[in-house]
Amino acid sequence: MTGSDGASTGGRKLEANTSHGGDLEVTYIIGTYPSLTTTFIDREVEALLRRGADLRIVSIRRPHSGLSPAQRDLQVRVSYLLPPNKGELLIAHLRWLLRRPATMLTTLAYLLTRRQRNGSRLRTLLHFSTGVYAAHRVRDRARAHIHAHFVDRAATVAYVAARLLGTTYSVTAHANDIYLRPVMLREKIGNATFAATCTEYNRRHLVTVVGDGIGRKVTRIYHGLDLRAYQPNGNRPAGVPMIVSVGQLKEKKGLRYLLEACGVLAERGLDLRCDIIGDGPLRAELDDLIVRLGLSGRVSLLGPLPHPDVIDRYRTSHLFVLPCIVAADGDRDGIPNAILEAMAMALPVISTPISGIPEVVRDGETGFLVPPGDVGALADTVQRVLKDPELRARVAAAGRRLVTEEFDIGRNVDRLVTAFETRG
Repeated sequence: MTGSDGASTGGRKLEANTSHGGDLEVTYIIGTYPSLTTTFIDREVEALLRRGADLRIVSIRRPHSGLSPAQRDLQVRVSYLLPPNKGELLIAHLRWLLRRPATMLTTLAYLLTRRQRNGSRLRTLLHFSTGVYAAHRVRDRARAHIHAHFVDRAATVAYVAARLLGTTYSVTAHANDIYLRPVMLREKIGNATFAATCTEYNRRHLVTVVGDGIGRKVTRIYHGLDLRAYQPNGNRPAGVPMIVSVGQLKEKKGLRYLLEACGVLAERGLDLRCDIIGDGPLRAELDDLIVRLGLSGRVSLLGPLPHPDVIDRYRTSHLFVLPCIVAADGDRDGIPNAILEAMAMALPVISTPISGIPEVVRDGETGFLVPPGDVGALADTVQRVLKDPELRARVAAAGRRLVTEEFDIGRNVDRLVTAFETRG
């Protein structure tokens, strides 16, 4: 499993703790689950199960990539909507049309008459149908609150299912679902009991989009780490400085600028190595850039790795770099989970002041920030940090302390459980 989005339990048995959330009954609806890029949801699910929550997970689609052993354990709990059983799909629509005709038809009319982008109404119609199917599949849990991860198709499906079942629903908004061609944000949040999002930057943006009235429903709940899995050993190996980066090979991660900065540093005569963990659509382009910059043997694209191996890379590296940008289509990160992981491992971090990153990477205090796309500034900062072990140690300790105080999974899931329990 790639480490770009967090750790798993690594096969640990989930022991129930019913002190907070033991009477909670929730159905999660997620677009594709589990997957290599949503391990932050894994941690949330595992924490809820440890609290004794009665949790069912419904995924719209099946994952297309390999899963870790811990994710395969979680997958036993997941039921999938697509592809549907055609007979059961027909029965679902007939069932709700006969039992709750007014609710079904007014919900469909409401969704199709909202302002949407070109082509979105057809997708909304398909998501409505999926929501009807979801309501049929979880009809034995009509009292359960429904929670959608991502305010995209999952939120539409959750809204339809909740309407038909006569229950409540909520959403968690993340990054690309907010900034990359969002559909009906105001309606999805307005009809929810609350909307959580993973950064203060996101919260403020959503309040601006939906207005102050609906915006009062939006609350910031950071993703958390199970800090038991992140134990730095306090020692970095001597020898050639090692940079590590973890993330999908997408434009928003800014990895081409990391490669170009490595090229600048090589020209300056600085001996270093850089490993990039993850996969994505820019793999071939980045491979070509490594060759053109003469960095073969210095920079390696390792592809996805099992998460224990990613943690080992944090332990044996001297610096973590992820120079995020806002992509041409508006896509951007919230707070990349890999940044939190590196900080939890007492590894100094260099990134950019994009989106929610400055909420955790405080320049010169818990990490270092450079202007996005500024190769010279990135190269200068990498060189300065690698040449100053005392600076690295001070900033790394402060970063570890911040993550421990603000991003512990137990503390942040407690906030989520409180939101579930006090829903209106």
